[in-house]
Amino acid sequence: MSEPIVHTWRRRNLLKRLPRLLGLLAIPAVIAAVVWVMIAGRGLVPSVADVQAEPVRAVTAAGDRVFLMTSQWRTYRSYASRSGVSYTRLFIDVWGFDAATAKPVWRQRIVDERRGVNMGRRILGVQGGVLWLFDGRQLLGLSPADGARVADNAAFESANPALQGVMPTEERYIRFDPQGLSFTAADGRDWRLTGQGVATRPAGPRLDTDAQRAPPRPGVSLPANTAGGIGTWAFYTRGLSIGGRMWLGVLAEPEVADFRDKGVIGGVDPERHPRMRVWSAKIGSRSTFFGPRPTFSDFKPLPESPEFLIPGLLEDNRCCHDTPILLFKPDSVLVLHRDRLGEQGRLRLTRVSGPRGKPLWTADLPLQALEAVMPGEGALVLLGRRDEPPLFPRRFETPRPESVDQLVSVDLATGAVGAYGFRIPPTPPHQLPPSSTTP
Repeated sequence: MSEPIVHTWRRRNLLKRLPRLLGLLAIPAVIAAVVWVMIAGRGLVPSVADVQAEPVRAVTAAGDRVFLMTSQWRTYRSYASRSGVSYTRLFIDVWGFDAATAKPVWRQRIVDERRGVNMGRRILGVQGGVLWLFDGRQLLGLSPADGARVADNAAFESANPALQGVMPTEERYIRFDPQGLSFTAADGRDWRLTGQGVATRPAGPRLDTDAQRAPPRPGVSLPANTAGGIGTWAFYTRGLSIGGRMWLGVLAEPEVADFRDKGVIGGVDPERHPRMRVWSAKIGSRSTFFGPRPTFSDFKPLPESPEFLIPGLLEDNRCCHDTPILLFKPDSVLVLHRDRLGEQGRLRLTRVSGPRGKPLWTADLPLQALEAVMPGEGALVLLGRRDEPPLFPRRFETPRPESVDQLVSVDLATGAVGAYGFRIPPTPPHQLPPSSTTP
């Protein structure tokens, strides 16, 4: 009879202690949960992928493509840090976009590092059906069709025994010019890509300044010229000479008398003359002691041209040309302007046709500033940015906007806009996140 009594007593005693034991066991779990909330908070959230260096537009066997490189940190919401953000891993991705729609076609991840260094990598250009880039350590070749890796330093060494052990591992020894890819090996010899895979040959003299400014040869696509610190103004031009007999550009009426008297078309002054129209003028010539000088007369606004706010004719910022982008069927220019004054003003683009200055379409762009202009057949591609509300407002501080890169495509026939905003979650590379921007 005593055995059941002992078991019953133990059972009752255990039941009395069970809540206390469970409470003790729950303490580590609660502490872990609190730590997790403090560190992770809401967990993974959409973040900003920053476009690095210059993009490249190229017509490839797979279609008209825009290639660019982004850097992005894997971002978590955190209540432990003052900023509310905890960074963990660095991703460097190379993207291929459809130029006609600004939609991503593929993405290739070339860097996945904890506490990585966000510098020293860039896209070089397209040559021989390969997208060439420097990944921070070596030359890398990707397929424009799907981003697959098709070449690296080891492939060059395998195809060219003289390059064994001397392929460049620093960006400063690599060049990309209108004739394509060239580099200096570690033994001091110059080499140039022949355009067939990784086949190379010893290079002759390096290109002089004029050759470096020449149009690229067939099969070579150079990176776009970015703003270079000038901002959107790098893509404005006042006007152009047509056949040396007529000038076409944007003017405000109060400027006409001064330009006619001086025989010079001055720069844009948006503070004094924010509103302008498209005008034409006749170009003549007069003899001076220093030789012939141009004259301007018969200034007339194109009769169907509207007024634009802070306008300019759009150019692509290629070296030494200062020539606006010209369109045909019908003959047209593109006027870049704004929807309002101030930092919050957004860019607009209007196609204006001659000879009366009739607007064919106006596109409202999700951009406050331009970084690159890439003209092409059928569509114009723009890289820029706009300010958006911060993801993680700091407590007790006025929220500061966050700059988000935007890739924008404008159909040249209709003005239809496609856009890809880079405030996106850092997903695996095979998953292409949708755009954060609705045009």
